Amino acid sequence: MGPIRRKRAKSAVILLTLVLLWVVVKPPVHGMSATEWEKRSIYFIMTDRFSNGDPANDNYGGFVSDKNDPRKYHGGDFQGIINRLDYIKNMGFTAIWITPVTMQKSAQAYHGYWTYDFYSIDGHLGDMNKLKELVSEAHSKGIAVMLDVVANHTGDFQPNNGYAKAPFDQYDWYHHHGDVQDWNNQWWLENGDVAGLDDLNHENPAVAEELKKWISWLVQSTGVDGLRVDTVKHVPKWFWRDFDAAANTFTLGEVYHGDPAYVADYSNYLDGVLDFPMYYTIKDVFGQDQSMYQIRERFNEDWRYRNIHLNGVFLDNHDVPRFLNEASGRPGANWDKWPQLKTALGFMFTIRGIPVMYQGTEQGFHGGQDPYNREDMVFDADHELYRYVAKLNAVRNSHPALQNGSQQEKWVDDVFYSFQRSKDGDEVVVMINNSWNSQTRTIPNLSNLPDGTTMYNRMGSDRETVSGGKITSTLGPKEVKIFTK
Repeated sequence: MGPIRRKRAKSAVILLTLVLLWVVVKPPVHGMSATEWEKRSIYFIMTDRFSNGDPANDNYGGFVSDKNDPRKYHGGDFQGIINRLDYIKNMGFTAIWITPVTMQKSAQAYHGYWTYDFYSIDGHLGDMNKLKELVSEAHSKGIAVMLDVVANHTGDFQPNNGYAKAPFDQYDWYHHHGDVQDWNNQWWLENGDVAGLDDLNHENPAVAEELKKWISWLVQSTGVDGLRVDTVKHVPKWFWRDFDAAANTFTLGEVYHGDPAYVADYSNYLDGVLDFPMYYTIKDVFGQDQSMYQIRERFNEDWRYRNIHLNGVFLDNHDVPRFLNEASGRPGANWDKWPQLKTALGFMFTIRGIPVMYQGTEQGFHGGQDPYNREDMVFDADHELYRYVAKLNAVRNSHPALQNGSQQEKWVDDVFYSFQRSKDGDEVVVMINNSWNSQTRTIPNLSNLPDGTTMYNRMGSDRETVSGGKITSTLGPKEVKIFTK
């Protein structure tokens, strides 16, 4: 081999080595990996309605806070969250999701979903330094931070008030078709305005590029660990794949739809999706005492998702009436709804996916439609529901099987459901009684649990012994038992 060929060969080897080194040591995803998010439970905070830590910013920009008006700012801010991080940590949550932080320009934009300036922080909440302090303080307590972001639209500024702030101030950066006319037509969903909000034109390369630039800047600047992505079904799927790559962090998409065949495909473009199909099933089965066979039917659709462990499982949120608002209650005493809520929470914290609980659930909040489901928080750490959620989180946090273990159905009938979750020798058997009467069941075909194994109910003090691959237990009305070794 001549000297020139030897030099070329040596160069090729060096280049290949560099490529292999990049593959091995390439920069990690910013924040936490998807696998790490599988292990978390999320407490969802609407920042303006959570806690007022700095009254000096209440009237920022001339938009005055008024707690007597449910549609105006109420004063919650980043400092308020910082002040209450121990309240969240002591409930066992290992992540928070906070509503959007971009600059707003409306007296009723307290929620953060009507962006005016993508590159500024809304002054009612604080500033970038305070947001970074919140992230840092949360991390010091083992709490990850998920930031809500909106890439589908801006606030409603056209035509009378112009546009959002530059560079989002150009006519061809928006669709101009008016409000969505047909909610069953995908073209309308992606090209129409949602509730009059100015719909961005993602087919314009300049818009797509700017949104990718913005999200990369926001993630890098704030140090957050993941994103909750708003109004996902209203944007073309191809854009979300590019957006996800630009964000370079975990993404959890909101696809507001009840059909898993529709929702699941978006998990091929973002890391995970909020499990709206399961939300509707939870509302019917646990809120209206319907058949537990619906749980089986919903789980039978899990194959559609790219990674079912990354579904965000929730009972309600800021866009729908609270669980307690719609629950039927005990027959003959329909005011008695907490047993239904506790059963639903027990289910949510033990099934596959990431539990997401909306602020105030632990205080028994029961507001109806927006804005009445966006109540101002109270902080009673002795509340019965707070203590119940803390116990559920404690069990989940100490058992890998409940975080991202496999899941197998072991029993189902109209009022009772049982399943087993397994991970690296950790075995958990969950029993759920959805009846208003006590129920006794023998759960068969248990895996990896030899006869004689003692299983302890971590939600109580009772125990059962495996015999013939089975355990038998009696559950009180609306009771959830979580058995572990």
